[in-house]
Amino acid sequence: MDLSAFVQRKRIGLVLRTFATKEADVKARVQMVEEVVAKALGVTVEGHGVIRRIDVLVWADPRYKDADCGKTTAALRDTFRCEPATQREVNAVRIHEVAHGDLFCGLLNYGIGLQLRDRVDYSLVVSPDARSYLTPESLRKMCEAAANGARAVGLAISELEQSILDGRLANTFAMWDTVSLVSVGGFDLRAVKPVDERLAHYMRGWSPEAGEVYYHLAGVEEVIPLARLAATYGPCIAPILPQGEGVQRYQVPDPAASPELWKRHVSKMGTKLERQAALLASVGFDPSYLNGGIMPAYRR
Repeated sequence: MDLSAFVQRKRIGLVLRTFATKEADVKARVQMVEEVVAKALGVTVEGHGVIRRIDVLVWADPRYKDADCGKTTAALRDTFRCEPATQREVNAVRIHEVAHGDLFCGLLNYGIGLQLRDRVDYSLVVSPDARSYLTPESLRKMCEAAANGARAVGLAISELEQSILDGRLANTFAMWDTVSLVSVGGFDLRAVKPVDERLAHYMRGWSPEAGEVYYHLAGVEEVIPLARLAATYGPCIAPILPQGEGVQRYQVPDPAASPELWKRHVSKMGTKLERQAALLASVGFDPSYLNGGIMPAYRR
């Protein structure tokens, strides 16, 4: 399918996850979401708007002590003028407070389900912290890859560039063929964030900024479905280098202003490969399998 036909015929949705553990952080998180929504709705490819629906998922499961403080949903609805009963808004933004499910698998499977029910063909998952990467040029390249048959397309943000170019796409900025993703089981609950620390298994890694770090064997929810997509459909993964002008970077939490969020970030980054390898091994794959799952035109 050529690109013009693709953007006219295919419905692409945007999925955003957000939360503020502390009430003091609500304003900043809402502003981030506002920026992403404004950028997303302004992107056109071949003269057509790309994003047809936006679902903002507020992580509010009370079983998790680090979930939302309870103020973010109202602040977002006020910002986007959404009515809780209908979730209708002229610019296609829906705000959802998700009280059941973890931050990684539960939220995303719920968001993908909502979009699939609304006939969305591709769901673009973007972290608000990576909003500077949301450029028309990058979205164009991602749509081209999907039009060429990719079932999972990931933007190789600089902080994770080699990992993503090796096929280990990250939901920091990734687009999924919704039907294909569901056909291989969605985001496998092996990657779920544990509710109870007594049941948690930690991976140990090292970070240049913080030294020795620890993180739950959770997250990196992308790798199991990626391996299953490649096993089912053959090479269908497309890593894309960022395109467009301007400074593009992932916004790392300020260690002075938000020390807990900063520690979480460096711990997450310092154990990413270890967690990816462990979760892939649990279903019989090696990380190299994802490299083999890259479409030939997108191998580097």
